[in-house]
Amino acid sequence: MRKKYYGLPVITLCLISMLLGSCKDEWDNHYYPEINGKSSMRLYDYIESRPDLSIFAQMLKMKGYDTTLNRAQTYTVWAPLNSSLSGVNLSDTLAVRRIVQNHITQFSIPTASIRDEKLTMLDSKLLTFTNSGSDFTLEGKSIVEPDKAMANGIVHVVGDYVPYKLNTWEYMNETAGLDSVRNYIKSLSRKVYNATASFNSDGVFVDSVFTDYNPVFTYLCKMKSEDSTYTSVFPDNTAWSDAYSRIFPFYRTLPASGGVATQVAFTKSALIQDLFFSGKFTVPVAKDTLVSTWENKLSNGNAILGGNEMSVLSNGLAYKTSLLKHKATESWYKEIRIEAESIFGIDSLKSNYAMSPTSSIGTKMSVSNNYYLTAIPTTESSISKLFLKFPIPNTLSAKYNIYCVFVPTAIVDTTDLRPYKANFYITYKDNTGKTIKDSKLTVTKNTTDPRVPTKLLVAQNFQFPFSNIVSSSASSVAEKTSVFLKVENAAGTTASEKKNFNRTIRIDCIILEPVQ
Repeated sequence: MRKKYYGLPVITLCLISMLLGSCKDEWDNHYYPEINGKSSMRLYDYIESRPDLSIFAQMLKMKGYDTTLNRAQTYTVWAPLNSSLSGVNLSDTLAVRRIVQNHITQFSIPTASIRDEKLTMLDSKLLTFTNSGSDFTLEGKSIVEPDKAMANGIVHVVGDYVPYKLNTWEYMNETAGLDSVRNYIKSLSRKVYNATASFNSDGVFVDSVFTDYNPVFTYLCKMKSEDSTYTSVFPDNTAWSDAYSRIFPFYRTLPASGGVATQVAFTKSALIQDLFFSGKFTVPVAKDTLVSTWENKLSNGNAILGGNEMSVLSNGLAYKTSLLKHKATESWYKEIRIEAESIFGIDSLKSNYAMSPTSSIGTKMSVSNNYYLTAIPTTESSISKLFLKFPIPNTLSAKYNIYCVFVPTAIVDTTDLRPYKANFYITYKDNTGKTIKDSKLTVTKNTTDPRVPTKLLVAQNFQFPFSNIVSSSASSVAEKTSVFLKVENAAGTTASEKKNFNRTIRIDCIILEPVQ
């Protein structure tokens, strides 16, 4: 009788269950209650309840996400099956953390209405959640069981886990053999006082707030940013040493300007300035051209990238190279061009001239930057010299061919075919550090073509013993620089001279071309 008494409710329960589905459905609902609508279980409790997700559950617990995923805050979890995680070394705590954070995002993200959506995971990585017909994938990994609705979010079961991808910063820090470039870039980081964050909305000081700052992140590459894309070229220690030894002599610096310490600093800065490019570039590079984030145009892109080890990153591509193949004259040893009109208004750099910048637009003459400098004499005295003195910053300890480009008077008056006649002088520091002021340059020709712009060679293979790097603003560059080119009007005041030469001169620019 006892057997019959206790057995009746069980039989009755199964009969009722058959009306709703089956005894198996009841068993499933006990262990997987999400099948019939939203479950009352929390995310971690659900994952832990499934034997086929036990490895991922263990990983969650190792990193403290068992507590996180059982809170009221809403998350979506892509839970990988055990079969995909069997090869993961659970003693590697960094790898475990990265896998866990790479499969969780905030808020509920069901498959409904999903097409292709970029989602920010807890590790800040952007992964693509895709609907391809009736199938759903996370970063190409198939979802085998979608939309398990829990009390505080959703679980999507994936057949394989999404491998963690390093970003540019992580790649540089974790790749073997990049010690030199890594140590230099990290050495540039510093704390900067943030005045805005130090005061509240009412302008009342709260506390001194300092933020991390690294000029590389600002000017060259947002290495930690997951929503920016870059192609980076990282020199290994051998490549760094080779490039450093090639660049170092060009930045020879006077002791008064910092000597060897400044030379080292400028060399390292020049070495990294063209290592980063916006976007993704694989070999072959279209038109064999790359434009760095420093805005230098490099014509040998395939040589720079080709034959190197490439890594796919979460924010682009990285190439590890044992030899930097950047052309010096396209990177750190470039042409220097001084637009003549840029010295307009600097009275200390001219004598007996009234200066005005003049537009060349509509003249059909090719003029750099579409502007040139018109210099009109303010005296007819034969003993009063007419000259313009151009500051030339950022010369290296190297050889240059120096040119002065003149614009003919024909640009404003086609009937005036008088050429210009000029003498040239240079100011610089000699090999002892002494200032050589207004040293006259011997030129093979000092007159111009009256019909077309003239690029006049005023010094060939001129060697500057020291570099002359000026980082000041344009207003103070003349005070900081040690190199000047003086252009003196050599046309006389006699009737014959005035008839044959124009004393009003027009200058387009000064050009210093590197000599290799």
